[in-house]
Amino acid sequence: MATTINTNQNAMSAQGYACSRPRTRMLGRLNFGPRFNEDFVRVTRNDPHATDDTKEYSLYYRIYNPSSVHSAESPPLVVVHGGPSLPSNYLYPLAHQFSSSRSIIYYDQLGCGRSSQPDDRSMYSIENAVQDLKELVHHLQLDKFHLLGHSFGGIVCYEFLAAAGESVDCNNCLSLTLDSTPSNMKTSLEECSRLKEEVESELHLENIEAEEATRLVNDRMRKRAECRLEEIPESLVTAIERRGTTFGPEEVADYVAHPPSRDSLPPVLMIRGEYDFVTEKCIEGWREIFGEDS
Repeated sequence: MATTINTNQNAMSAQGYACSRPRTRMLGRLNFGPRFNEDFVRVTRNDPHATDDTKEYSLYYRIYNPSSVHSAESPPLVVVHGGPSLPSNYLYPLAHQFSSSRSIIYYDQLGCGRSSQPDDRSMYSIENAVQDLKELVHHLQLDKFHLLGHSFGGIVCYEFLAAAGESVDCNNCLSLTLDSTPSNMKTSLEECSRLKEEVESELHLENIEAEEATRLVNDRMRKRAECRLEEIPESLVTAIERRGTTFGPEEVADYVAHPPSRDSLPPVLMIRGEYDFVTEKCIEGWREIFGEDS
């Protein structure tokens, strides 16, 4: 069973594996906040253009409160960003909301931020993103952990758990939070288009040049359904600047969530911004999966 919360908040060189706990290098603090470590984990892709050939890429990760990453009392939270291809920067402020007794782990998925950004579209898929998450959990040797996925990141988290069978990595997950995560990407794209059409009709753009009309629509959409602050936070600005361009929502437009193959999932919390472009209609499928009481 899952719990749903509707909020009125804003929408919004590789290291190999080691036998001991992975070592990361200290970078500093987030606006004088919690300390963090950063490093890279190596992931591989089968090359569809060459027989028996694989390619190696690097995923950037960052751990806030790193000394607590293997805490038994306060297991870490692994945060998976959305987009696809909007890197984790916009989610870093979340680390301020936790005490130093809990580690918060972020990573940039392939194709954005400080991770490798191959141009070959065959390197990207939900299945590959799930495997990358599994590699990160294995690399960090997480004994127990919580998962939080925002938007598309929630899809990655759900599929990581739903199709995992008896995977040790997945059975170590204590809870799953789906934050503004659509259960059906086609519905999500349709709802986004509907909201955009509403904005266009409100603005009366008939006599406005196309470039200015686009700017007005995007600005109104941003303030209404993406980030309702008058000024965009620096963390979100940075994420937008580092956004990938090869793998986007259209590449996963056929995604529909299905009931898990596992007998059970960890406790699930669903949350959604009241004004988010991921509307109530976009998350209806989760209720069918988790139960009518969710």
